Amino acid sequence: MLDAHAIIDEISLFLDKFSLKTNTLSKEEFIDFIEKKWYEANDEKYHIRQSYIISSRMVNEYIKKKDFDNMMRWLENFYHHVDAQKNAPYIQDYYKGQCCLECGNEAKALEYFQRCYAQNPDYIFTRAPFCYTFFNQHLEHPRVLKDAKESSKEQKPLTLKLSYWQTFFQEKTDTFYFEILKSDGENAIKLNQRNKNSLAFLAANQQQILENILQALLKIYPSLQERYNYNPKEKPYFMPDITSIDGFAPLLSLGMFYLISVYKDDFAYIGFSFSCSWEQEHGLGVLIHKERVVSIDDAEMAFSINKAKEDAKH
Repeated sequence: MLDAHAIIDEISLFLDKFSLKTNTLSKEEFIDFIEKKWYEANDEKYHIRQSYIISSRMVNEYIKKKDFDNMMRWLENFYHHVDAQKNAPYIQDYYKGQCCLECGNEAKALEYFQRCYAQNPDYIFTRAPFCYTFFNQHLEHPRVLKDAKESSKEQKPLTLKLSYWQTFFQEKTDTFYFEILKSDGENAIKLNQRNKNSLAFLAANQQQILENILQALLKIYPSLQERYNYNPKEKPYFMPDITSIDGFAPLLSLGMFYLISVYKDDFAYIGFSFSCSWEQEHGLGVLIHKERVVSIDDAEMAFSINKAKEDAKH
């Protein structure tokens, strides 16, 4: 057995590379690498936080493949970890049941759900609807659940089509999600006229706005390279030298954006949350007003109400 910290660091770096838009490895190669490396590490791995994330990822990979035996093997690895053991037994049983149900083994799922229910009869009904709906069918006295009509009344996701952004970033869809943030940080449901003004302006000027964002990012990119200081071996993967905004296409992806209820000239501020190759944990946040870039920082800038209020004073 080899040093767990070195092996887990190697797996983590591999995961980071696999998540890049420039990745060319198949899922089979991804799984084979982790399977091999995981068992090279000694049991100290069950005390390393990143191992908890890796084992959870492998559980989900085998769920996608509907490979029940391998899913259960990795679920066992997951629950060897000290962090997983912190959860109460009924929570552990619920999660095992959910994984079994997603993997297609209803009998085993029911067994775990029954264990969960015996310890805490209410918990499962606070979790995923597909789990408690399945379990409820097997109760001697089923509970009255929220009906489909009532569920359909729930707020639908807010979206906007940005076809130029899709083309530039080579995304699978031109539809991007957004939320409306009130000035107190809470979510709003309805669009007011000033919000509609901002959405219409963004849609009509999407190319110019994106180019302005990327030009502003290009100016500070060398300083960001200095901050992150990737070693020469890894730099080409995560933070390569670029000379034009086109170089950001494989490095960034828009996750979602926020309409911030701070206004100037009847237009709301908008914050964009990007995933980026060089900062996969915290991402990149950009705040704009109309076509003007206000600030670029980590992901929190995308919903910085204070920064918007500060800028609106000028």
